[in-house]
Amino acid sequence: MTALQNPRFRGALLIGAAVPISVLYLWRTVVLPLAAGSLPGDIAGNYLPAAARIAAGRDPYQVSVPTSGYVPLPLAGPLYITPPPVAWMLQPLLHVSPTVFVAVVVFALQLSLVVFIATSLRALRITSRQMALLLVLVAIAYEPVAANIDEGQINLVLLALSGVWLLGWVAGDAWWGGVALGAGVVLKLLQGPAGLLVLWGRRWRMLLGAIGAGAVLSALAVPQYLPEYVLKIAPLLASGTGLFENHSPGGTIIRLFDPATFTGAARDTPPLARAITVAIALAVLAVTFAVLRRPSAQRSGRALEAAAIVAAGPLVASYSWGTHLVLLLLPMFVLLDWAIRRRDWQVTGLVAAGWLLIGPGHNYFQTLLVSGYSNLAVLRVMGEFGVVAITLIWAAALIAVRRERSADGADAADEQGADREEDDRAREHHAVTEVR
Repeated sequence: MTALQNPRFRGALLIGAAVPISVLYLWRTVVLPLAAGSLPGDIAGNYLPAAARIAAGRDPYQVSVPTSGYVPLPLAGPLYITPPPVAWMLQPLLHVSPTVFVAVVVFALQLSLVVFIATSLRALRITSRQMALLLVLVAIAYEPVAANIDEGQINLVLLALSGVWLLGWVAGDAWWGGVALGAGVVLKLLQGPAGLLVLWGRRWRMLLGAIGAGAVLSALAVPQYLPEYVLKIAPLLASGTGLFENHSPGGTIIRLFDPATFTGAARDTPPLARAITVAIALAVLAVTFAVLRRPSAQRSGRALEAAAIVAAGPLVASYSWGTHLVLLLLPMFVLLDWAIRRRDWQVTGLVAAGWLLIGPGHNYFQTLLVSGYSNLAVLRVMGEFGVVAITLIWAAALIAVRRERSADGADAADEQGADREEDDRAREHHAVTEVR
């Protein structure tokens, strides 16, 4: 730790790490996709067919599942399982060449990451170049970032919107932060728990902004298909899956009930597993808000509130793919900034462990899986790396909130004690004066 306290050593260490990490990131997320010129799998097989059906005036959810493919969810028919606005927004790109399409996707996703980093650094008021560089490296070396670009997922757009929401949240009751939140929830339901935080904090302008943005976007984007998504698709998604890619407590529970779901050999979700999943989600929310207790008046406290609820999101969801976990960059940024400045190595260690399990840990697990490694017991344990990582980051957020509140309480007590001591001295001086 002594060496790390030297600014020059820290700077040299960060620069030394930045060069290979940046080169590898640009190679994987810019050079390779543009050189390949082919559409990512999720776009070609999922989003674009749905966009084409919308353009033709047909239902995007009535797409049959190919017999040669496997849909890793308990779905009987549709391939497209995202809210209507996502496919609706892709219609202008239906007739462009794959090369142009890939270039647009890569640019949009890279821009989304830049927006998240910029808004988060501003929300946290980070002025240290070394801290800013550290967080940038944490982001671009985080496996779900590259995975979203590999697969053409929209989760990086949600990440950008979450950065805007964080900036609005720490600033106060900013309506434009609510607009970002509402748009994100309509595009995908992953940021839904943040709405509970808005209600808990009584941020009414932010709430109205979220409702307004959600209503406008839903009304513009083929609203005739929204009831089908809400009534048919969303309940199927809520039932969860035991596939190894599901990094949520619900996935763990299903895998315990039926080990065959681990590799997709079985898809059914036992009713008891669903009930336990709901109970866990409610318990996570109850514990989170019990630790938060009351809205913080301090900017750093509000940032930790946001970190706690976003970290709880994957634990509340019935399924959390690896690409969804890119949203955990928000609590990672908040917690690392808070913990490193206070030299809280426990919180730092928990976040670092979560980052490693989601990235290198899960990558190693996938390598063993595709290489034909036959020890199923080891694979089953490694398959829970994601759930463990999410839990560690959530625990780190709750610990940070409690320590921040304890520090605030101690400061307030010291101020009150000082005020009482000054009052006592004043009364004593007044009494002495009267005696004289």
